[in-house]
Amino acid sequence: MKVFLRIISVIAAICVPVAAILGASNLILRLPDLYTYEFRSKQIVREINLSISDDELGQFFSDYMKGKNEEFDLIAEYRNREQAVFGPAEQLNMENARRMLNHTAFILGISAVLIIASYWILLNKKRKTTLRMAFKGGVAIFAALQISIYVLFFNEKTRSFFYDLIFINSYEAEDALPLILTQDFAKLCIYANFIVSAIFMLIFFSITWNLSRPRRMFR
Repeated sequence: MKVFLRIISVIAAICVPVAAILGASNLILRLPDLYTYEFRSKQIVREINLSISDDELGQFFSDYMKGKNEEFDLIAEYRNREQAVFGPAEQLNMENARRMLNHTAFILGISAVLIIASYWILLNKKRKTTLRMAFKGGVAIFAALQISIYVLFFNEKTRSFFYDLIFINSYEAEDALPLILTQDFAKLCIYANFIVSAIFMLIFFSITWNLSRPRRMFR
């Protein structure tokens, strides 16, 4: 039984930071806020001579990543004539990016189930101290994962590797997507993921503490 509970505590320690990071990624990449902020700050629409607003472009990306739009197809006045803004290579790249994000959502769902199950088992077996220790281990894993993300992103070789993993098709010289989803946008995603996932970890901390705190003899 001790070995089993130890395994359960390890599962909890791993799944909590994984759920926080993947939950943050899905939130920031599916909502329009980050896209709109980046497009406004860089004046993307003016830069690429697009007839719609930065907010509309941000909403378009959000709707596609949420699955509201099946195709990554935007018709607008672009370069002085109405046409499809994104070509076949850009559409395939964004389709692959959404597919990979959907895979992380699936892993997030599994992590959530494992968290609920592991918390229930540890609390049912009256292992509140073990649960608190597992969460502390989860905080350490969270910190290690965030440091790894930063190191991998700011290393040119690993950054290029992940870029090619997501955007699998080469762009043409006239393609707009590389001008929209720049390295600066990727950096913004890294920062936003840290902030949002840290908030999720604080929520997990509050839940864990309320479920596992020792009972006071006197109130």
